[in-house]
Amino acid sequence: MSPDPTGRRILVVDDDERERAGAAKALGEAGYVVDSAATKADVVTLLATHNYDLVLADLTMPGINGPAFYQMLKEACRGTTPPVIFSLQRGYTPEYANFLMRLAAPVLMKPLPAADLRQAVERLLRPPRATSSLAS
Repeated sequence: MSPDPTGRRILVVDDDERERAGAAKALGEAGYVVDSAATKADVVTLLATHNYDLVLADLTMPGINGPAFYQMLKEACRGTTPPVIFSLQRGYTPEYANFLMRLAAPVLMKPLPAADLRQAVERLLRPPRATSSLAS
């Protein structure tokens, strides 16, 4: 598929190399510009050099959990925080459940089916529908 004409850039954050590579491949094939990070240090470096239209992040990475990651993202993006999709391998704690409900972020279960991932991304990046107004 040809590159996305809008240049939409997605950051994929996951310590699991297979999950990270699979997500990056699926999104790249859909035409998105994709960067990936395996560690907090990688994320910090990428956020300092690029603006992202969306972030896909593992909710339970070692060294940085979902709430801490989201706070870091908000601080790095200075008021223009991109939408986030979280992924996880299995169930999550009540703390994570509360965080996700407050944030209203989509959650995808691993392994991430490429079609489900692309659909979730497209839903979040879809331009808002134009409202028609009737002239009197």
